[in-house]
Amino acid sequence: MRYRVCVADVFSAAHSIRSHDGVGRYIHGHDFRVRACARTDVLGAGNIAVDLKALEEALKDITGRLDHKYLNEVFGVEDLSAEYIAEYVLSELRKTVRSVFLVEVCSNEGRYCVEVSE
Repeated sequence: MRYRVCVADVFSAAHSIRSHDGVGRYIHGHDFRVRACARTDVLGAGNIAVDLKALEEALKDITGRLDHKYLNEVFGVEDLSAEYIAEYVLSELRKTVRSVFLVEVCSNEGRYCVEVSE
């Protein structure tokens, strides 16, 4: 693919990984930074590779649904990891922007990041 376009957003939320042996098993929060990338081989109308506005709005819609929530309750799971969030965001984004191929979720100011791609 020749062109790759990425957008990012941040949301704040709490979660826990109850099966974790360390402090992650307790409810705690992060400012999650989410980056989503779409790709294409060709330029479209206006010589634009990917509709940046559509990609940005789709990401903001998803992060807005997660912002200031207890994510374990939102998803109905005992163990809520950054990997789970990344999979969810990728799946949701692909419903509206089919060219999305990568989502990265970082917590703790980028100290811990996970990436999922198609």
